[in-house]
Amino acid sequence: MNESPLQVVVTFDAHGVAEALEDVPGVRLAAVGDAHAIAPHLPTADVLLVGDFDAAMLARAERLRWVHAASGGVEKMLFPEFVASPVPFSCSKGVFDTPGAEHALASMLGFARNLIYDVQHRPARDYVYGSPTELRGKTLGIAGLGRIGRELARLAQAFGMRVIALRRSDGGDHPHVDEMLPRDELPRLLRESDYVAVAVPKTPETQQFIGARELALMKPSAYLIDVSGRDALYDLDALADALRDGRLAGASLQIAPPPDDSPLWDIDSFHLSFHRATSTEEERRWLDFFTDNLRRFQAGEPLLSLVDKRAGY
Repeated sequence: MNESPLQVVVTFDAHGVAEALEDVPGVRLAAVGDAHAIAPHLPTADVLLVGDFDAAMLARAERLRWVHAASGGVEKMLFPEFVASPVPFSCSKGVFDTPGAEHALASMLGFARNLIYDVQHRPARDYVYGSPTELRGKTLGIAGLGRIGRELARLAQAFGMRVIALRRSDGGDHPHVDEMLPRDELPRLLRESDYVAVAVPKTPETQQFIGARELALMKPSAYLIDVSGRDALYDLDALADALRDGRLAGASLQIAPPPDDSPLWDIDSFHLSFHRATSTEEERRWLDFFTDNLRRFQAGEPLLSLVDKRAGY
């Protein structure tokens, strides 16, 4: 007797997932969409492909065997009931290295070439033009040498930059990093860098990772570049003060918009985007990544990009 196909439920409106799963034998896509559409199928789901995930979904998925997140960041899905459950959890963090690193580099080039003047220079604005600078010969400090951080290091070295980075607890040297620093030498990284790229995950240890004390260590000519897309990593009030007082040259953050009354909105050297670590090509890659993991799951092979639910990443 043939085994029943794996029941896959997708908790968000995922374009292209039906076409991707057509090529995977022994798999049935049971439902795609919002909570109303997926609710009847949760009790028989073997696999959940999630964008949103909560305790109510977990409680209804009585025969759940594996959860995969389409995103790289997973902290919002690590609610206590799921952390305590034996269900394995994987994510798509392996597919964002190129768009994440390219966006960080674009932000650095935007500051260096003073592109804000070209974008915002209008008669109604009072913006002082400054001469562009070069990335060559500058120092990039990377806090968080994961996949995106390593790709950014490679690109930065191609531009002739010196790259320093905080050493991961489980990592050694890297061919595109000129100097690896112990994790407790963040102050030195901040003092020496012309650009500081923050690519750490959001965990209890990284809350307010860059606050007033850290900003005070940076050069007045330095720039803060966010790669993580997590506003909890930053003290935004302290950042606004540093930018407004000229103690920091600029900052580019991929975060949710701050409140309407935030002083950051009136600071030209603050660049805001929302989760630019994505691309048309990346959307195809995460689908390919999921289907590859699906085949591994069927074959009983180790899953890629497993999340340590207690560590938070």
